[in-house]
Amino acid sequence: MPEIKTTDDLMLFLINLFGEKFPQSAILKGGMALRLLDCPRFTNDLDYIFIPFSSKKDIAGDICALLDEQEGLKYKYNLNSKCLRIHVESNGVMTQIEINVAKTCPAVAISTSALASGTGQLSRIINIMDYRAAMAHKLAAWNERKLARDLYDMNFYYTYLKVLPDLEILSWRLKKVSSTKRNENPRFMSFIQLIETLRLTLNELSSEDIKELADYLPVGNLPGLELRLRANLLKFCDELEAEIDKHENRPPK
Repeated sequence: MPEIKTTDDLMLFLINLFGEKFPQSAILKGGMALRLLDCPRFTNDLDYIFIPFSSKKDIAGDICALLDEQEGLKYKYNLNSKCLRIHVESNGVMTQIEINVAKTCPAVAISTSALASGTGQLSRIINIMDYRAAMAHKLAAWNERKLARDLYDMNFYYTYLKVLPDLEILSWRLKKVSSTKRNENPRFMSFIQLIETLRLTLNELSSEDIKELADYLPVGNLPGLELRLRANLLKFCDELEAEIDKHENRPPK
């Protein structure tokens, strides 16, 4: 096990470990997948989908056995309805892993070099969630929790990766929308309802709304960010609406 001095050291070690031991099953997603694509947003946890499984119990034993083998690594885990959550610590450095399972998940191969270059560890090829699938889940997540960091991630997918969401996955997510105290959603939403909700949010977006990103971005990134998010994501709404019209064989507006 390499010397662990920072959270990045620990996260890269775990990413490489899962990539080596579960090369076909472990699919990284979320903030760390974006960091490996040179997104500047910070994250201090790891999100995974493991395939092809129907229950988190099916993989929990193998993951714990692997962690047990790592000298100098301590962990504790909790298995609940939401995920398998593992708190990992080494040399006083801590991170968290959240794991869910699915029968299938589209993925793309990527190098961990973007993170490895600053840690002294070697890079390796791992699987992360396919970009269009990730964009669909990110848009659905924003709809359910209305967090500024979701808008930021959507902007990265759209502006830098040039992707629109997978409409089949997005449709599936919109058929079982979750509600929270912060956001009382209808149980089911159409594509058009989602786009109009996003447009309304963007048109009212203020510098106050994006202050939550202060803990996730390098110093100096916040001024004017709401203007960039609004301009880029309103254009995204237009492109997404055109894509939906094409998907549903509607005549162009």
